[in-house]
Amino acid sequence: MGLTEPRPLNVLTPALAANLSRFNGAARELQALGVRLLQIQPTENCLVIQPEDGLRLQAQRMTEGFQRHPSAGSTRYTVQFRGVTLEWREPISYHDFATSIH
Repeated sequence: MGLTEPRPLNVLTPALAANLSRFNGAARELQALGVRLLQIQPTENCLVIQPEDGLRLQAQRMTEGFQRHPSAGSTRYTVQFRGVTLEWREPISYHDFATSIH
């Protein structure tokens, strides 16, 4: 059996390449805006950011599709930015409810 020429391995389909390009573009734009990226999850099309940055982007009306997901210990927020999901969490504290208890 003779040696064959190696073929390049194509792992990116055109659709996946386009999605990854959009994801990278959004991540770069956020970094240029001063947003700190805490987690980069390209397979989930999600970037985890700091709560302050998420609130700032919302105040500047740069996001859409705001969703709030409360749980026992924290609240998770998600929005869309340039087709990419941004996520941040805020802890729920006893102090948040201290004024309503008394």
